[in-house]
Amino acid sequence: METSHQLHQALTTLTAHYFPYLTLHDLHSFRLASKSIYNSLQYTEYTKSRDGNDYLVPFPGFPGILSTRNDIHSGAGLFCHQLASLHAMHLAENASANLAFGSLRGGILGDAPGLGKTITMLALICSTAGLKPVDPPEFYDLASINQHWQLMRGNVVFREEILKALRPIRDWAAQQDSNAARLYRELCREVCPPYVEGRFPTLQSFEWHVYSKMRGIVPQYRLDLFRRNVVRFKAGLDKRNRQFLRSTMGKRILLERNLIPCSTTLVIVPDALLEHWAEQIRRHVNLEVFADPSSFHRGDNNGKSSHGVVYIDGVGDLSTARFPLNHMQMPLPSAFQLMGYVFVIVPFSRIKERNQNKKRRRDDDGDYTSEITFDGYFKNAMLQSSLLQLRWFRIVVDEGHELGENEAENDVTKFINEIAAERRWVLSGTPTTGDEDSTEFNSQCLDQLQRLLIFLRHEMYGILPPLSSVDSNTYNSKGTIKDMKHCRKKQAKSAWDNNVKTAFLNKQESGREELYRVLNEVMVMHKKEDLSLPKPIFKQADINVHVPFDVQSKIVEAVSMDESNMDTLLPILSELGVDIGTRKAELHNLLPRAIKSGGQALFDAMIHQYFYTDNYQKLVDEAQGNYISDSIKKAKINLDARGGPVLNSTSAPITAATDKTIDFGCNDRRPIKAVVYSSSLLNLADVTEYLHLSFKSENIAELNMGRIANMSYELGRFRNGKKEGKLCPICGGWNDYIGKKLMSCYNLIMEVSDFSGRTFLVEPQRVLRAVGFDEESNPNLVGNPVDFTRLQGESLYKYGLVSQKHWRVGDALKVDMRDPHPLLQKRWSREVWKSYGSEKCVDLIETYGGLGRDGYLGPLPVYDNGSNEVFVKLNKWQQCGKFHGRSRWYTGPTVEHTPIRTEVEDVFILCLDAALAHGLDLSFVTHLFLLEPIDDAALLEQVTSRAHRLGSTGPVIVETVNVWPELDPKTSEKAKKLTSTSTHISSRTTTCTAVCDHCYRSFETIEKAQIHEKTCDRNPDSAAIIDPFHLSSIYRDIRPPPPILAGQAHPIDRRFNGLKDRAKM
Repeated sequence: METSHQLHQALTTLTAHYFPYLTLHDLHSFRLASKSIYNSLQYTEYTKSRDGNDYLVPFPGFPGILSTRNDIHSGAGLFCHQLASLHAMHLAENASANLAFGSLRGGILGDAPGLGKTITMLALICSTAGLKPVDPPEFYDLASINQHWQLMRGNVVFREEILKALRPIRDWAAQQDSNAARLYRELCREVCPPYVEGRFPTLQSFEWHVYSKMRGIVPQYRLDLFRRNVVRFKAGLDKRNRQFLRSTMGKRILLERNLIPCSTTLVIVPDALLEHWAEQIRRHVNLEVFADPSSFHRGDNNGKSSHGVVYIDGVGDLSTARFPLNHMQMPLPSAFQLMGYVFVIVPFSRIKERNQNKKRRRDDDGDYTSEITFDGYFKNAMLQSSLLQLRWFRIVVDEGHELGENEAENDVTKFINEIAAERRWVLSGTPTTGDEDSTEFNSQCLDQLQRLLIFLRHEMYGILPPLSSVDSNTYNSKGTIKDMKHCRKKQAKSAWDNNVKTAFLNKQESGREELYRVLNEVMVMHKKEDLSLPKPIFKQADINVHVPFDVQSKIVEAVSMDESNMDTLLPILSELGVDIGTRKAELHNLLPRAIKSGGQALFDAMIHQYFYTDNYQKLVDEAQGNYISDSIKKAKINLDARGGPVLNSTSAPITAATDKTIDFGCNDRRPIKAVVYSSSLLNLADVTEYLHLSFKSENIAELNMGRIANMSYELGRFRNGKKEGKLCPICGGWNDYIGKKLMSCYNLIMEVSDFSGRTFLVEPQRVLRAVGFDEESNPNLVGNPVDFTRLQGESLYKYGLVSQKHWRVGDALKVDMRDPHPLLQKRWSREVWKSYGSEKCVDLIETYGGLGRDGYLGPLPVYDNGSNEVFVKLNKWQQCGKFHGRSRWYTGPTVEHTPIRTEVEDVFILCLDAALAHGLDLSFVTHLFLLEPIDDAALLEQVTSRAHRLGSTGPVIVETVNVWPELDPKTSEKAKKLTSTSTHISSRTTTCTAVCDHCYRSFETIEKAQIHEKTCDRNPDSAAIIDPFHLSSIYRDIRPPPPILAGQAHPIDRRFNGLKDRAKM
């Protein structure tokens, strides 16, 4: 025993010392001849835990994780709860009962939001890099196959089946030279029946002859396709197993035997999290550990490379990616290219695209094999998504609760369920969603859990039973299923409903015990109460928005009329901005009752309708934007007064009950980073416009639903404080480098003409102002005066800065003719422009009478009076690259050939759409502004956890910006009191709302919140009795086993003995 311990200690020390010089490719190439040595290497010590203890973890530990240069310098390591989660996940993947093909190997990583699930999953992937999935079992009857082969080998009709099997080689030969075609013809003559006696006595001899003859000539992936065709043909010859092959397991075995096994983990993530995963891998995974030796020549001076380890869809190999992440539209690589990576990260948008483009037959099944039918699979093998052609080692779905929220028949859910993988994991801090106080919470969440079990392929509640178990009444006279789809759907859910859902909802102990057993088997979960994190500070901002006096007067006047009716009130509401057409149904339901009640009720009804107008919403957006701007400015001034920002700053303890330390001398000196959050994309966009009036565009990032490239770019700007792009050599304008090749400049250029009729181009920055109607009589005026109302409240002096949607052809402008201009680069001379083809441009302009798209940014006119300010008329506008068309006349330098450059920005505001908030790591954020109150405690926790998470060094201030209508004191008594009829602006009942630190429920006062915390079911110190038949009580009882302390006595568990057969490349 002592010798074994010393041997283990020596090997562990040796491995730890030399591991930086080995890759996993080297490690898995070793072969252990000694069983005792193998048993000694079941565990290795992990010495970098954040709690200072050493733990035993499965060999080889977590190579590459938290071992980048910055991580080593900062002493980074996994937290104790992450090691506990990894211990439980390892058991879930390698339990003794789960090593057979098709068994449950995986589960749900449900650690609370902000506890580092991404790093935990990366560590799990790193620990198994290089392993391949278990081969599906043989199910063929070789005697039956050989018998049918003997009958067919002498039949010339059998030639068609042989040629089908050889099709991958034929397709290859058709793309090569004549020598390849000759080889294929020779092969066909040798293997096409009828055969002479003794020629290919067995199917295996035929397969081996083709493989040995073409090996080294035909690409390996073509031979793999040939092998899959032979497997399909073999299954057709085995007549005895047709009943088994009709079962779910039989179909799955047949399907997955024909897929290409690989050691790659596929990670499917929401579009907005693609940048997050790329950033986490780049920062915390040493990719050189996993590199193949054949790629070392592309590496750095130490001979190692990070190429070929991580593939990011739309980005390519992570080793060549640029940050901020640059996402492009590109086809997904082939299966044979993807299988060479350790990580493949794919967004949900790719799944949707592949689902729409996939060649599929009619859906006559209800399970995960329904889309990949076998004839269709082989006929369209090269047209299928490469995601479906591989048998992945592991599949991970981040924010996987979406699989539970969507119906099982949802196309995206079905596609993900079809992907073959030995191990399957769902990542979600909220595996089930919904209002915990709702009476339907348990029922809805149990349905969501059953859908997740379908993805996990749970042996009892996720995998459908074989057809042999179907009731005989479901067969027709021919012995086939009458209604396959209905029958399968019914079976898929009936076991769960009977054994779990119905019993649990009826508060039967058997239902609770079974639910706990299932969830304890598949779920790994930690709560934030298990850790000590800086508590968030919840605040309420109350802003008064003054209702315009003329609006109050019109409403009071309408209420005071002797005869108020629909005919008299609707025109008044229309004048106030109410959209009568859109709100017609509500108005005809509400107003008659209010008219009947009169007085206060009528006033309330009319002011209620005004609150829904764009006019009032504009006042609300302006008030919220101004408050947020003022708060950020004050925070930055306060920070400067305390010595300025310091990276990696730690703050003094702050309680949720008071934030006085924030205002008076707190040593939290983190850079100010604020997030503006809204569940309404329209409201968020409107408030953002007002933020742009207070700050520069370079200070604001906008994360809205759209292309992945834009989302990744904006999130990268906010996180890293820099942007990438190119400067146009013509106009000097900046062009963001966002997921597409920059072929030309997209900055807008205006074509204008002066009082003499001369036409020239100017940049929008030269526009001093638009000319208003007050200067209509000016003799030097050219063009039409601009109505300032068209600019939607913007000054005429900001005409060049407003959106082009407010510009009109013929607008009268005043422009600055200085060259060089303080904001622009000096223009090229006429000689330079002539060398670039300006004379041809002039000819094109004359040919099309100035109506074409050609023009050039040449020298500006010089006037006799020496004035630098000139009145002009706007003729048209378009992108700089369209004026200077390279295909038509321009021969000078363009953006395409300009090098990419990086510029530092001070980006301290992120405008975040609620649909994109899940899963983001914003641990560096100091302020979170909510444009609407969040009453759902689970949603509030999710939003807050974007900043209240591992990695945060100080508390985040979560401030809800409430808006209250304010009336003029001179308004009549009827207009002074508002009721709570409005759902948009609720009555003001309190100026302070407190939030429970544990469950995130909101309360009117701090005292009520503190009373609740004493009995909160998520408070670990609470002595309250929890309803055992509420799903939250099950979640609370689930606790993963703790990690194994180094030196702790532990027997070598037999559940790991199967690993020695798995470590084969």
